[in-house]
Amino acid sequence: MKLANGVSREQAAHALSYASHSLITEGFKVTSEDQKFVLSVLTGEQTEAQFHQAIKMKFNV
Repeated sequence: MKLANGVSREQAAHALSYASHSLITEGFKVTSEDQKFVLSVLTGEQTEAQFHQAIKMKFNV
């Protein structure tokens, strides 16, 4: 299942930049790998299910 209507790469990059800065301000670490993966989900290249599976594997839950 993909997210409804992937957004344009430009829109996704803008949203990702805003979200990343917000997370960094709050003390979280945002890697370029994290950004690339989220960008692929926002643009519809990866599915929401793949996103959830990657998060579960990364944090061992």
